[in-house]
Amino acid sequence: MSRVRRPVIAGVTRGSGTSTLAAALHAIDAGLLAPGSAGEADVLVCRSDEQSLRQAATLACAPSGPRPVLVLAGIARGIPIPSLPAGQFAAVAVLPHVRRWFAGDARAEAAAVLAYPPERLPADVRAYAAALHRIVSALVGSGQLQRAVPPLVSRPVTTALWRGLPAAGPLVPQPTRPRDHPVEPDDDALEGEPVAAGAT
Repeated sequence: MSRVRRPVIAGVTRGSGTSTLAAALHAIDAGLLAPGSAGEADVLVCRSDEQSLRQAATLACAPSGPRPVLVLAGIARGIPIPSLPAGQFAAVAVLPHVRRWFAGDARAEAAAVLAYPPERLPADVRAYAAALHRIVSALVGSGQLQRAVPPLVSRPVTTALWRGLPAAGPLVPQPTRPRDHPVEPDDDALEGEPVAAGAT
């Protein structure tokens, strides 16, 4: 039986709970996958707002082999999962926010979630634990944790303008306004001029 390695978790957007999820899964926290870079990740974490989903849709994966699992953080219960390009990810999972973890570093508490039976967890943490089990099932089912390295993911540089920001027009040379007063020559210019005959 081949050895199963620890999953690698990377974030698509800041503040999506990447470090907390990595602690909960006892995985490797790869930090943020910055625009214009490429990295290896078994799980990609993304916020569920419109702009973040557009960023996730631009990610490019290897043409063959396993693909990462996309985790959407912060979708309220009952809200359908937004549509994403078919086949881009191995699976898409929803990870609810735990309100009690907003105030500070929740990694220590998150790391103990899977150690307790669901009935002993608070309701919000219980929903988080259920999402963890779905993520683990997707990873195990894909077989990618038995490979030597995680899937390769690249993120293009974002070139879109902020919404509402007008595009810059071509530079138009501006005519030079005439001066109201003649320019007084400096001392170096005066010293360089020839002295007229008879001048004192």
